[in-house]
Amino acid sequence: MSGRYDMLETPCYIFHEGRFLQRIKEIEQGLPGIPLVFSMKANPFLLSVLPEQIHRVEVCSPGELAICRRFHIEPERIIYSGVMKEQEDVREAVSYGAAVLTAESRGHFELITGVASELKKKVNLILRLSGGNQFGMSREDIFRIFEDSKPGRSETYVNLMGIHYYSGTAKTKKKAIERDLKALRELLADLKDRFGWLPELVEYGPGLGAYYFDPPYREKELALLSEVADSILDFAGQYPLNVEMGRFLAAPCGEYMTEVKDIKENGNVSYVIVDGGIHQVNYYGQALAMKIPPLQVIAGDREAKEEAEKTYCLCGSLCTTADVLVREISLKPLMTGDRLVFDRVGAYSVTEAPALFLSRSMPRIYLCHNDGQMSLIRDFIKTDEFVDRPI
Repeated sequence: MSGRYDMLETPCYIFHEGRFLQRIKEIEQGLPGIPLVFSMKANPFLLSVLPEQIHRVEVCSPGELAICRRFHIEPERIIYSGVMKEQEDVREAVSYGAAVLTAESRGHFELITGVASELKKKVNLILRLSGGNQFGMSREDIFRIFEDSKPGRSETYVNLMGIHYYSGTAKTKKKAIERDLKALRELLADLKDRFGWLPELVEYGPGLGAYYFDPPYREKELALLSEVADSILDFAGQYPLNVEMGRFLAAPCGEYMTEVKDIKENGNVSYVIVDGGIHQVNYYGQALAMKIPPLQVIAGDREAKEEAEKTYCLCGSLCTTADVLVREISLKPLMTGDRLVFDRVGAYSVTEAPALFLSRSMPRIYLCHNDGQMSLIRDFIKTDEFVDRPI
């Protein structure tokens, strides 16, 4: 690792094309024949290496749609979703030719229907069923849409083609998946009985969890996939199913590297200060930095020695006591200039961490290709420029 990483400037993310392709292959082997959708909110940078095996990309905002356009993602591969849609957002998605749009409320349905009629463009629409939170709509609202819209009418520009369902993330139990599929089956059976309607598409996000603190990570994730596969495949035998994934797809595909800048003893604690921090690393389930994520050390320019491990508290560059990456970890003695590489940060760290805190620069982003070569795909971004910018 050190030979490839020594020349990279920190802090930085490294996203791996090969890992992305390998995870897609693993999912295809576990769920053969089911089209796979990538929720780009997990990591939009992976669109730069999006393979043909990804059937569609879920887009949840006008900004994400703009990113897809820059990466030349074909409109027929886009599902335009999102809990908050405005008229201009819908108009942009329909004009671009997005393959499918989702409606999260009756208001969304009316908005999309109006825009489709205005533009005189046929729109494939799926209705999102709520999983008991602010996303999607109730069964009753879905029934009202069917009662009012009479699916199949030739005069409408909306093809009411399917149902969308995603109830939450980081699921690690089969019963959670079975509960989801039961809710979908019940809704689809009622729609058939009441309206004689059959879906052309069921878009389902199982929200499979990724493992960050308890190795072996990959083995546990593949065991989880195997455990739920029969239930998902059985459903796919009854309905035209697409499976949508973000975290499970992207988590193993990324690393985050930060450099040790200072080491000091305060009381009985050895504190290590790095040039990154919690504004750039965000592990799901990491509370008060008490858990230890996968971490490697790249030693600086010194000879390797057989030394006893030392206990450190790893802290970031922010002026807040909350900026602790790992509260207690045993490592070989560190020195300034050493680099810490946090693994499995391919999902959400790059998009969810509070990047503007303290107005430090956003990290560089590198793409590691299959041949091991590195490409810089985003340079440092000065965040102070986001404050009090002239109009």
